[in-house]
Amino acid sequence: MSVVDASRPDVALTDRYVVPDIASIDPCRAGPCGEVERCGAATDDGGLGSGNGLDDNCNGQVDEGCPCRPGEMRACFPGAPDRRNVGVCRDGEMRCTELGAWVGNECMGATPARDETCDGRDEDCDGSIDDGLTECANTLRCPPSAGAAPLQVFTLDGRTVDPSARAYRWEVTCPEGVTPCPAPTSVTDPVLRFLPVRAGLYTVSLTIDRASGRSDACRFPLYVQGRGLRVELDWDRKGGVDSPGVDLDLHLAPMDRTTGASYRWFTTGDCYFATCKAPGGTVVWNTSAADTRFSPTMSADACMNAPPPFGDLWRASGRCWNPRLDTDNITCDPAVRDPADPLYCFTENAAIDDPPDNVTFRIMVNFYRDHGTCADADARNDAVHPVLSVHCGGLTRAALGSVDDGIVTMACRDNPSIGNVNWSWLAGDVRMVTNACGVRDCRVTPLRDARLYPNCDRVGDGDVCRDERGRVFVRRSVERAVEADLAESP
Repeated sequence: MSVVDASRPDVALTDRYVVPDIASIDPCRAGPCGEVERCGAATDDGGLGSGNGLDDNCNGQVDEGCPCRPGEMRACFPGAPDRRNVGVCRDGEMRCTELGAWVGNECMGATPARDETCDGRDEDCDGSIDDGLTECANTLRCPPSAGAAPLQVFTLDGRTVDPSARAYRWEVTCPEGVTPCPAPTSVTDPVLRFLPVRAGLYTVSLTIDRASGRSDACRFPLYVQGRGLRVELDWDRKGGVDSPGVDLDLHLAPMDRTTGASYRWFTTGDCYFATCKAPGGTVVWNTSAADTRFSPTMSADACMNAPPPFGDLWRASGRCWNPRLDTDNITCDPAVRDPADPLYCFTENAAIDDPPDNVTFRIMVNFYRDHGTCADADARNDAVHPVLSVHCGGLTRAALGSVDDGIVTMACRDNPSIGNVNWSWLAGDVRMVTNACGVRDCRVTPLRDARLYPNCDRVGDGDVCRDERGRVFVRRSVERAVEADLAESP
């Protein structure tokens, strides 16, 4: 930077320094390494306003120092931006910390460029397979990556990876928080059959044995992504089959500016277990017969592999509801790892196939009932911690109730009844947007309120309270307007 004589009072402040030009970068296209990490305004970084998920200066960190909302998540790629999605190079995910900034060196699950090996893949991500190597006679041909939809069986024939193998051994590692991690149908069958129960980044490992006694291994990412808007609710005390546990319920309701009246919780304006579950919901979000934004498909294909008993019910109905709950976890056995077993502890989720841009969707979690742990002498059994994952167009955009957003605690001692009379957490708002690059995306706003609601630890007979982080909880929410306690997020 060149410094102009700043002692002259007749020189305007804006003219006293000469700022060097920064080479123009197309925010909608990955370019080569630059001099700076770009946070940028909303019109400069692909419409995100807090970085672009790329390692612009190629220092191994992504969007370091860029501001963000705690709990927000984003796809990211460490390394030269023009290697992104070339060869084996694939995105990972980064999370916004409780300090409101990205951790630039934590792009979890990413596959950056690395040295080539003889496996039929482009591992240095330059567009050429096994380039620079000689005598690559290995028959191993690992896929660079694979994709699947949540709750639909993913299959891969190991003989397409190596037809000369004598034996195959499969292993699938689940994303953080997917507990229990489902097991493949068979770990030794040549064909892998695996049901991913949640969206996210899985890792598939294949070990092959040859007649010569040599073993080789292949490892690749499996990206599990849903369509449209997908909200997943998980919690740490599922159960209830001959054991204590908690039943939490997911609620999703719109704030639609094209309607004259507010939608209300625990009614047909609320997507929850009573209105949104197979074989066909009673939820009504359409404003008229001509409004097809939330019409069900005339095929059950999108729901056909939903877990038992929901998948069978969707198939029998012949169509797939929109919006819908693919799963409603009431009781389960946390020890079961087979997702074909009705006792498997599925994540509860809501899905909207093609959400419109002009609607804000509010997420609520209701403490529906406890399975008896308040009578337990162990005080640790009195609390449950819900976590919400929000996915838009296949990309994870937020983890509400996570460590970074701040752990949420709901206690059975505060929820002695069943259903809406218990406390519900008003968790977040989701609004679909089209960013500056023309890509459908969404904005997730964790809900907070600074008003002087009673502290939830000392609440009396009131129906609204807030915790130490300003998160709002309501009870007796039946037919309560969705936006009654918190204004719609801008």
